[in-house]
Amino acid sequence: MTDQKAHSRTGVALDIAIIGSGVAGASAARQLARSLPARLGRIAIHEIGRGPGGRAATRKSRSLPGFRVNHGAPYADITTAQGQALIAALDGAAEAYTGERVRIDARTGRIHPLEKPEEVSLVTGAGGEMAQIAEGLLRDDAGGVLAPIEARFTSMVRGLSRDETDTGQWWLTDKHGETVDRADWLVVAGSGVAHPRWSQTFGGEPPLVSAAQSVDDPALEKALAVIAGQGAAPVLTVFFHLTGEAAEPWLAMGLNDGVVEGDRRIARLSVQPTGEGRCSVVLYSTREYARENAGVHGASSSAARVGNAASSADREAVIVEDLLSALTGISSIPAVDLSACAFGPLLHRWGNAFPLGDPLPRSLAICPDARVAFCGDYVATDARMGSYESALLSGANAAEAIREALG
Repeated sequence: MTDQKAHSRTGVALDIAIIGSGVAGASAARQLARSLPARLGRIAIHEIGRGPGGRAATRKSRSLPGFRVNHGAPYADITTAQGQALIAALDGAAEAYTGERVRIDARTGRIHPLEKPEEVSLVTGAGGEMAQIAEGLLRDDAGGVLAPIEARFTSMVRGLSRDETDTGQWWLTDKHGETVDRADWLVVAGSGVAHPRWSQTFGGEPPLVSAAQSVDDPALEKALAVIAGQGAAPVLTVFFHLTGEAAEPWLAMGLNDGVVEGDRRIARLSVQPTGEGRCSVVLYSTREYARENAGVHGASSSAARVGNAASSADREAVIVEDLLSALTGISSIPAVDLSACAFGPLLHRWGNAFPLGDPLPRSLAICPDARVAFCGDYVATDARMGSYESALLSGANAAEAIREALG
């Protein structure tokens, strides 16, 4: 039986902590802020990256005006009425993706158009910046951050524990063991703090798994067991920015998103024009290649900068050279002159990308006794598991489940 005293605290403004500001965390924050304005004290979002978006973030650099790159997801496919309604409500934060999508035969160099099913909508962020969608989810109608949301970027939660007093609040701590937040409800957006792969990347037991040992909630234990059984299809990306004459042959190809077939190392190619004769280029590795090169995260990644995940610079250079060599081997693709790159090339690893296995059932995505909710592309929704849309829907669903649990 759910302990109503433990999770409702009637008359008290509730604080909610969300771990992760990808589209799932941002979607959950928006729905909570809009559906429970009278019940909430604040919604604190803890995000390891420099801004919102997660795998659909947009990388920029102060030293190079005009540079931007969607080095995770350059666009999203939306297939459900719920997803289309959520995107439509963002008032200009999203726009239709009109890039040329193709298939590239790595052996012959031939390029073939890739058709889009009529029932699928392709969207990107305003101005071609995917992060604009996550940012739009956090904004109010006037363009400011929705009350009572507080976004805390470059903030990594390394420890979780539950207060044993009547309040039963969650305590969030950093790598020094210092308390960074206290909250009545915990929303886990992305499976990082709950999945065994945490130990491989950062060391120690996953924070939520450790905390669950002192929280008597069978539902939470079942949820963690499902999450532990999920695999992942990691991806290594190499991205760089070109200007002037170096960008001309890439822009002249007229393609933006290419599925590469027949190569062991490269699975995808993205060419992203950024205006005034500039473009960013992203190479996406195959799953097999990323698995062969486990443990390399990219020195500029949040996992390395904020989480202190070990990554060999020498090994990074070898991988970058190897992936660029594979690209050069495709006859229809321009050669890459590293000296001509205005930015990069840099390596980044998406280690939690594209979950595999059984999704976390919606019935286990909310654990009222523990006051924990889960959202992300690893949670069951009406959209495809592992998709951008599934993360978007799961955030809204998690917020609705919390509202129902609060009565």
